[in-house]
Parts: sequence; C-alpha cells; structure tokens
Amino acid sequence: MELRRHQRFSVHFHSVFSGPQCNESVGTIVNLSKGGCLVETDTQVYSGMQISLRLDVTGEMSSILIERAAVRWNRGHELGVGFITVASPHQERLDQLLERLKQDRPS
Repeated sequence: MELRRHQRFSVHFHSVFSGPQCNESVGTIVNLSKGGCLVETDTQVYSGMQISLRLDVTGEMSSILIERAAVRWNRGHELGVGFITVASPHQERLDQLLERLKQDRPS
C-alpha cells in the first residue's frame, strides 16, 4: 500500500510552466496536494527537471506561483511534480485553496 504525506484532491486547473530546459508550456493540473501536483501536458519534460509553475485557479483573480518545483516522474502526457519553493503569499493561498477543496469533498 502506498502512503502519501499529503492528501490529494482532483482538480482541473490551467497551468503554465517553464524552466531552464523548456520554454513556457501549458498543461492542466488534474490533482493537487500541499507537496505537489499531477500535470497533463503535451510538452516533453524529463524526471529531475527544475521548473516554475503557475496555477490558474478557477474563481481566483491571480495565479498561484510555485517558484521552484521538480519533475519527479513522467509517464506519457503526465508529470508528477513536487513543490520545492513556494513564496509566503502564494503558500498561504495554496493552503487556503486546499482547505476549501477539503471542505468541498464529499464525506
């Protein structure tokens, strides 16, 4: 049985990511946790790549910025991304979003 550190939530958010080895690319975040996310994209990236990631959350005025993240794995069009650095105001907004998702989840 696989144990996870953070609870994951199914979402559907537009995202933009970039890094030293890839130009600005688009994707869709399909699950999200405090420590990372799953991104669907047509962009070719590799495990271990460092990226920055912008989450465009439905109903939010501005994006949540993940300053530094790492691609943990890739499988076809899916990327497992782990968050490394999230600046304070963005971390607070991410925490608030996850709390709302937790409250909205059916018991």
